[in-house]
Amino acid sequence: MAIKGYRIFSKLLILVLVVYTLVLSKDTAFAQKSNDAGNRATVEAIASVDKDEVTIGDKIKFVIRVKYKGDIAIQFPEVGEQIGVVAIKEAGIAGTPKREKDGVSVVERNYLLSSYEIGRHTIPSLKIKYKDSQGDGEVATNEVIIDVKGVIKEGEISGDIKDILPPVDVPTSFKRLILWISIGMGVLLLSGIIYGLIYKFKKRSRIQEQQFIKRTPHETAYELLERLSGEDLVAKGLIREYYYRITNILRHYIEDRFGLFAPERTTEEFLAEMAHTNKLDDTHKILFREFLERCDMVKYAKYGPSNLEIKETYDAAKRFIDETRECMEEKEVVADRK
Repeated sequence: MAIKGYRIFSKLLILVLVVYTLVLSKDTAFAQKSNDAGNRATVEAIASVDKDEVTIGDKIKFVIRVKYKGDIAIQFPEVGEQIGVVAIKEAGIAGTPKREKDGVSVVERNYLLSSYEIGRHTIPSLKIKYKDSQGDGEVATNEVIIDVKGVIKEGEISGDIKDILPPVDVPTSFKRLILWISIGMGVLLLSGIIYGLIYKFKKRSRIQEQQFIKRTPHETAYELLERLSGEDLVAKGLIREYYYRITNILRHYIEDRFGLFAPERTTEEFLAEMAHTNKLDDTHKILFREFLERCDMVKYAKYGPSNLEIKETYDAAKRFIDETRECMEEKEVVADRK
Protein backbone atom coordinates (compact mmCIF):
# COMPACT_ATOMS: atom_id res chain seq x y z
CA MET A 1 0.00 0.00 0.00
CA ALA A 2 2.87 2.37 0.81
CA ILE A 3 4.58 1.46 -2.46
CA LYS A 4 1.38 2.22 -4.43
CA GLY A 5 1.04 5.62 -2.73
CA TYR A 6 4.66 6.42 -3.52
CA ARG A 7 4.13 5.68 -7.21
CA ILE A 8 1.08 7.94 -7.37
CA PHE A 9 3.05 10.75 -5.68
CA SER A 10 5.94 10.30 -8.14
CA LYS A 11 3.60 10.56 -11.14
CA LEU A 12 1.99 13.73 -9.77
CA LEU A 13 5.43 15.27 -9.17
CA ILE A 14 6.53 14.49 -12.73
CA LEU A 15 3.27 15.99 -14.12
CA VAL A 16 3.79 19.21 -12.12
CA LEU A 17 7.38 19.52 -13.41
CA VAL A 18 6.26 19.07 -17.05
CA VAL A 19 3.52 21.73 -16.73
CA TYR A 20 5.95 24.17 -15.06
CA THR A 21 8.51 23.62 -17.84
CA LEU A 22 5.90 24.34 -20.58
CA VAL A 23 4.71 27.53 -18.87
CA LEU A 24 8.28 28.75 -18.42
CA SER A 25 9.10 28.08 -22.10
CA LYS A 26 5.99 30.00 -23.21
CA ASP A 27 6.89 33.03 -21.05
CA THR A 28 10.44 32.99 -22.40
CA ALA A 29 9.24 32.87 -26.02
CA PHE A 30 6.75 35.70 -25.37
CA ALA A 31 9.45 37.83 -23.77
CA GLN A 32 11.71 37.27 -26.78
CA LYS A 33 8.90 38.21 -29.19
CA SER A 34 8.18 41.39 -27.22
CA ASN A 35 11.84 42.34 -27.31
CA ASP A 36 11.90 41.84 -31.09
CA ALA A 37 8.79 44.02 -31.44
CA GLY A 38 10.43 46.61 -29.24
CA ASN A 39 13.34 46.76 -31.67
CA ARG A 40 10.97 47.67 -34.52
CA ALA A 41 11.64 51.15 -35.94
CA THR A 42 9.30 54.02 -34.99
CA VAL A 43 7.79 55.73 -38.07
CA GLU A 44 5.36 58.65 -37.96
CA ALA A 45 3.56 60.18 -41.01
CA ILE A 46 1.84 63.58 -40.82
CA ALA A 47 -0.23 65.16 -43.64
CA SER A 48 -0.93 68.91 -43.80
CA VAL A 49 -1.99 71.73 -46.16
CA ASP A 50 -0.80 75.31 -46.40
CA LYS A 51 -4.40 76.61 -46.07
CA ASP A 52 -7.58 74.80 -45.04
CA GLU A 53 -9.98 77.39 -46.56
CA VAL A 54 -9.68 78.15 -50.30
CA THR A 55 -11.68 79.53 -53.20
CA ILE A 56 -12.83 77.18 -55.96
CA GLY A 57 -9.97 76.51 -58.39
CA ASP A 58 -7.24 77.76 -56.02
CA LYS A 59 -4.00 75.82 -55.68
CA ILE A 60 -3.46 73.91 -52.41
CA LYS A 61 -0.02 72.77 -51.21
CA PHE A 62 -0.36 69.31 -49.65
CA VAL A 63 2.66 67.95 -47.70
CA ILE A 64 3.34 64.47 -46.32
CA ARG A 65 6.07 64.56 -43.61
CA VAL A 66 7.59 61.28 -42.39
CA LYS A 67 9.72 61.08 -39.21
CA TYR A 68 11.73 57.96 -38.36
CA LYS A 69 14.80 56.62 -36.60
CA GLY A 70 17.45 54.27 -37.92
CA ASP A 71 18.25 52.97 -41.38
CA ILE A 72 14.85 52.86 -43.10
CA ALA A 73 13.72 53.08 -46.75
CA ILE A 74 10.53 55.16 -47.12
CA GLN A 75 8.12 54.65 -50.04
CA PHE A 76 5.50 57.36 -50.65
CA PRO A 77 2.17 56.38 -52.29
CA GLU A 78 1.45 56.93 -55.98
CA VAL A 79 -1.97 58.58 -55.84
CA GLY A 80 -2.75 59.02 -59.56
CA GLU A 81 -4.70 62.08 -60.73
CA GLN A 82 -7.15 62.53 -57.84
CA ILE A 83 -7.50 62.07 -54.07
CA GLY A 84 -11.20 61.79 -53.27
CA VAL A 85 -12.83 64.82 -54.94
CA VAL A 86 -9.59 66.83 -54.95
CA ALA A 87 -7.62 66.88 -58.22
CA ILE A 88 -3.83 66.54 -58.25
CA LYS A 89 -2.27 69.22 -60.44
CA GLU A 90 1.35 68.28 -59.71
CA ALA A 91 3.06 65.55 -57.70
CA GLY A 92 6.57 66.46 -56.56
CA ILE A 93 9.36 64.04 -55.78
CA ALA A 94 10.44 63.03 -52.30
CA GLY A 95 13.08 65.32 -50.83
CA THR A 96 16.41 64.34 -49.31
CA PRO A 97 16.07 63.06 -45.73
CA LYS A 98 17.22 65.59 -43.11
CA ARG A 99 18.75 64.58 -39.80
CA GLU A 100 17.37 66.29 -36.70
CA LYS A 101 18.32 66.01 -33.04
CA ASP A 102 17.99 62.72 -31.11
CA GLY A 103 18.79 60.77 -34.29
CA VAL A 104 15.41 61.49 -35.89
CA SER A 105 15.32 61.78 -39.71
CA VAL A 106 12.64 63.68 -41.65
CA VAL A 107 11.68 63.35 -45.32
CA GLU A 108 8.89 65.21 -47.13
CA ARG A 109 6.96 65.04 -50.39
CA ASN A 110 4.86 67.91 -51.75
CA TYR A 111 1.71 67.75 -53.90
CA LEU A 112 -0.18 70.58 -55.64
CA LEU A 113 -3.96 70.11 -55.38
CA SER A 114 -7.07 71.92 -56.60
CA SER A 115 -10.84 71.45 -56.18
CA TYR A 116 -13.72 72.57 -58.41
CA GLU A 117 -16.49 71.45 -56.02
CA ILE A 118 -17.80 73.81 -53.36
CA GLY A 119 -18.16 72.50 -49.81
CA ARG A 120 -16.18 70.76 -47.06
CA HIS A 121 -13.99 67.95 -48.37
CA THR A 122 -11.75 65.40 -46.65
CA ILE A 123 -8.38 64.35 -48.00
CA PRO A 124 -8.34 60.69 -46.91
CA SER A 125 -5.59 58.96 -44.98
CA LEU A 126 -2.71 57.70 -47.17
CA LYS A 127 -0.55 54.67 -46.42
CA ILE A 128 3.25 55.07 -46.30
CA LYS A 129 5.28 51.90 -46.78
CA TYR A 130 8.76 51.43 -45.32
CA LYS A 131 11.42 48.76 -44.97
CA ASP A 132 13.91 48.26 -42.14
CA SER A 133 16.00 45.43 -40.71
CA GLN A 134 12.84 43.69 -39.42
CA GLY A 135 11.17 43.65 -42.87
CA ASP A 136 8.35 45.62 -44.51
CA GLY A 137 6.06 47.92 -42.56
CA GLU A 138 3.24 50.38 -43.12
CA VAL A 139 1.98 53.56 -41.44
CA ALA A 140 -1.01 55.79 -42.27
CA THR A 141 -1.25 59.58 -42.36
CA ASN A 142 -3.99 61.62 -40.73
CA GLU A 143 -7.02 62.91 -42.64
CA VAL A 144 -7.07 66.59 -43.68
CA ILE A 145 -10.25 68.68 -44.02
CA ILE A 146 -10.49 71.66 -46.39
CA ASP A 147 -13.33 74.13 -47.06
CA VAL A 148 -13.84 75.17 -50.71
CA LYS A 149 -15.84 78.38 -51.19
CA GLY A 150 -17.31 79.89 -54.34
CA VAL A 151 -16.30 83.18 -55.95
CA ILE A 152 -19.83 84.61 -55.67
CA LYS A 153 -20.17 86.32 -52.30
CA GLU A 154 -23.07 85.86 -49.92
CA GLY A 155 -26.14 87.84 -51.01
CA GLU A 156 -25.03 88.01 -54.67
CA ILE A 157 -27.41 86.30 -57.13
CA SER A 158 -26.13 84.62 -60.27
CA GLY A 159 -28.25 85.20 -63.37
CA ASP A 160 -27.28 81.91 -65.00
CA ILE A 161 -30.31 79.85 -63.90
CA LYS A 162 -33.84 81.20 -63.80
CA ASP A 163 -37.11 79.66 -62.65
CA ILE A 164 -39.38 77.97 -65.20
CA LEU A 165 -42.35 80.10 -66.23
CA PRO A 166 -45.78 78.77 -65.18
CA PRO A 167 -47.93 77.06 -67.85
CA VAL A 168 -50.07 79.33 -70.01
CA ASP A 169 -53.75 78.56 -70.43
CA VAL A 170 -54.66 77.72 -74.03
CA PRO A 171 -57.81 79.54 -75.24
CA THR A 172 -60.57 77.21 -76.41
CA SER A 173 -62.79 79.80 -78.08
CA PHE A 174 -63.47 79.00 -81.74
CA LYS A 175 -62.83 82.59 -82.81
CA ARG A 176 -59.53 82.64 -81.00
CA LEU A 177 -58.65 79.30 -82.61
CA ILE A 178 -59.24 80.77 -86.07
CA LEU A 179 -57.16 83.79 -85.09
CA TRP A 180 -54.25 81.61 -83.94
CA ILE A 181 -54.40 79.53 -87.12
CA SER A 182 -54.31 82.70 -89.23
CA ILE A 183 -51.37 84.03 -87.25
CA GLY A 184 -49.53 80.73 -87.64
CA MET A 185 -50.02 80.68 -91.41
CA GLY A 186 -48.90 84.28 -91.62
CA VAL A 187 -45.77 83.47 -89.61
CA LEU A 188 -44.98 80.51 -91.89
CA LEU A 189 -45.42 82.66 -94.99
CA LEU A 190 -43.28 85.43 -93.55
CA SER A 191 -40.62 82.88 -92.51
CA GLY A 192 -40.52 81.52 -96.06
CA ILE A 193 -40.03 85.00 -97.50
CA ILE A 194 -37.29 85.81 -94.97
CA TYR A 195 -35.57 82.49 -95.65
CA GLY A 196 -35.57 83.16 -99.39
CA LEU A 197 -34.09 86.63 -98.90
CA ILE A 198 -31.42 85.32 -96.52
CA TYR A 199 -30.50 82.54 -98.96
CA LYS A 200 -30.06 85.02 -101.79
CA PHE A 201 -28.07 87.36 -99.57
CA LYS A 202 -25.74 84.55 -98.40
CA LYS A 203 -25.25 83.36 -101.96
CA ARG A 204 -24.35 86.89 -103.10
CA SER A 205 -22.06 87.40 -100.08
CA ARG A 206 -20.30 84.10 -100.80
CA ILE A 207 -19.56 85.21 -104.34
CA GLN A 208 -18.25 88.58 -103.10
CA GLU A 209 -16.08 86.97 -100.42
CA GLN A 210 -14.25 84.98 -103.09
CA GLN A 211 -13.13 88.28 -104.63
CA PHE A 212 -11.89 89.76 -101.35
CA ILE A 213 -8.31 89.50 -100.13
CA LYS A 214 -7.85 87.14 -97.18
CA ARG A 215 -8.07 89.02 -93.88
CA THR A 216 -5.48 88.86 -91.11
CA PRO A 217 -6.09 86.60 -88.08
CA HIS A 218 -6.64 89.47 -85.67
CA GLU A 219 -9.22 91.08 -88.01
CA THR A 220 -11.14 87.82 -88.11
CA ALA A 221 -10.92 87.45 -84.32
CA TYR A 222 -12.17 91.01 -83.74
CA GLU A 223 -15.16 90.42 -86.01
CA LEU A 224 -16.04 87.15 -84.27
CA LEU A 225 -15.82 88.81 -80.85
CA GLU A 226 -18.11 91.62 -81.98
CA ARG A 227 -20.57 89.09 -83.41
CA LEU A 228 -20.50 87.08 -80.16
CA SER A 229 -21.14 90.23 -78.14
CA GLY A 230 -24.04 91.17 -80.41
CA GLU A 231 -25.80 87.81 -79.95
CA ASP A 232 -26.17 88.63 -76.21
CA LEU A 233 -25.92 84.99 -75.08
CA VAL A 234 -25.37 86.06 -71.46
CA ALA A 235 -28.73 87.82 -71.25
CA LYS A 236 -30.38 84.69 -72.69
CA GLY A 237 -28.87 82.55 -69.94
CA LEU A 238 -26.52 80.67 -72.34
CA ILE A 239 -23.42 81.19 -70.17
CA ARG A 240 -21.62 77.94 -71.04
CA GLU A 241 -22.32 78.43 -74.77
CA TYR A 242 -20.80 81.91 -74.47
CA TYR A 243 -17.60 80.52 -72.86
CA TYR A 244 -17.30 77.73 -75.47
CA ARG A 245 -17.55 80.31 -78.26
CA ILE A 246 -15.05 82.79 -76.85
CA THR A 247 -12.54 79.99 -76.12
CA ASN A 248 -12.76 78.72 -79.73
CA ILE A 249 -12.30 82.24 -81.11
CA LEU A 250 -9.03 82.70 -79.22
CA ARG A 251 -7.82 79.15 -79.99
CA HIS A 252 -8.36 79.62 -83.75
CA TYR A 253 -6.67 83.01 -83.59
CA ILE A 254 -3.57 81.43 -82.02
CA GLU A 255 -3.51 78.69 -84.65
CA ASP A 256 -3.82 81.15 -87.56
CA ARG A 257 -1.42 83.71 -86.05
CA PHE A 258 1.35 81.56 -84.59
CA GLY A 259 0.91 78.15 -86.21
CA LEU A 260 0.15 76.39 -82.91
CA PHE A 261 -2.50 73.66 -83.26
CA ALA A 262 -4.82 74.79 -80.47
CA PRO A 263 -8.48 74.01 -81.41
CA GLU A 264 -8.31 70.18 -81.39
CA ARG A 265 -6.15 69.81 -78.27
CA THR A 266 -7.10 69.71 -74.60
CA THR A 267 -6.12 72.55 -72.31
CA GLU A 268 -3.32 70.49 -70.72
CA GLU A 269 -1.89 69.41 -74.09
CA PHE A 270 -1.88 72.91 -75.53
CA LEU A 271 -0.39 74.52 -72.38
CA ALA A 272 2.40 71.90 -72.45
CA GLU A 273 3.26 72.84 -76.05
CA MET A 274 2.95 76.56 -75.38
CA ALA A 275 5.40 76.32 -72.45
CA HIS A 276 8.20 75.27 -74.85
CA THR A 277 7.51 77.66 -77.73
CA ASN A 278 9.32 80.96 -78.25
CA LYS A 279 6.57 82.43 -80.40
CA LEU A 280 4.85 83.93 -77.34
CA ASP A 281 6.31 86.02 -74.54
CA ASP A 282 6.08 84.77 -70.95
CA THR A 283 3.55 87.51 -70.15
CA HIS A 284 1.21 86.36 -72.90
CA LYS A 285 1.66 82.71 -71.94
CA ILE A 286 0.52 83.50 -68.40
CA LEU A 287 -2.39 85.63 -69.69
CA PHE A 288 -3.64 82.85 -72.00
CA ARG A 289 -3.21 80.11 -69.35
CA GLU A 290 -5.30 82.11 -66.84
CA PHE A 291 -7.90 82.73 -69.58
CA LEU A 292 -8.23 78.97 -70.33
CA GLU A 293 -8.42 78.03 -66.63
CA ARG A 294 -11.16 80.62 -66.07
CA CYS A 295 -13.16 79.28 -69.05
CA ASP A 296 -12.68 75.60 -68.02
CA MET A 297 -14.20 76.33 -64.61
CA VAL A 298 -17.43 77.41 -66.34
CA LYS A 299 -17.45 74.75 -69.10
CA TYR A 300 -16.53 71.68 -67.05
CA ALA A 301 -16.99 72.52 -63.35
CA LYS A 302 -20.45 74.11 -63.89
CA TYR A 303 -19.29 77.29 -62.18
CA GLY A 304 -21.67 80.26 -62.45
CA PRO A 305 -19.65 83.44 -63.08
CA SER A 306 -20.86 86.91 -62.19
CA ASN A 307 -21.45 89.61 -64.82
CA LEU A 308 -18.17 91.25 -63.79
CA GLU A 309 -16.25 87.99 -64.34
CA ILE A 310 -17.87 87.53 -67.77
CA LYS A 311 -16.78 91.04 -68.79
CA GLU A 312 -13.25 90.37 -67.48
CA THR A 313 -13.08 87.21 -69.61
CA TYR A 314 -14.11 89.15 -72.74
CA ASP A 315 -11.60 91.92 -71.97
CA ALA A 316 -8.82 89.34 -71.41
CA ALA A 317 -9.45 87.78 -74.84
CA LYS A 318 -9.43 91.19 -76.56
CA ARG A 319 -6.33 92.25 -74.62
CA PHE A 320 -4.49 89.08 -75.69
CA ILE A 321 -5.28 89.78 -79.36
CA ASP A 322 -4.34 93.47 -79.03
CA GLU A 323 -0.96 92.80 -77.41
CA THR A 324 0.09 89.84 -79.55
CA ARG A 325 -0.96 91.66 -82.73
CA GLU A 326 1.19 94.66 -81.81
CA CYS A 327 4.18 92.48 -80.89
CA MET A 328 3.99 90.49 -84.12
CA GLU A 329 3.66 93.63 -86.28
CA GLU A 330 6.79 95.06 -84.65
CA LYS A 331 8.71 91.86 -85.46
CA GLU A 332 7.47 91.98 -89.07
CA VAL A 333 8.68 95.57 -89.42
CA VAL A 334 12.11 94.63 -88.05
CA ALA A 335 12.30 91.69 -90.44
CA ASP A 336 11.42 93.95 -93.42
CA ARG A 337 14.16 96.42 -92.44
CA LYS A 338 16.74 93.62 -92.43
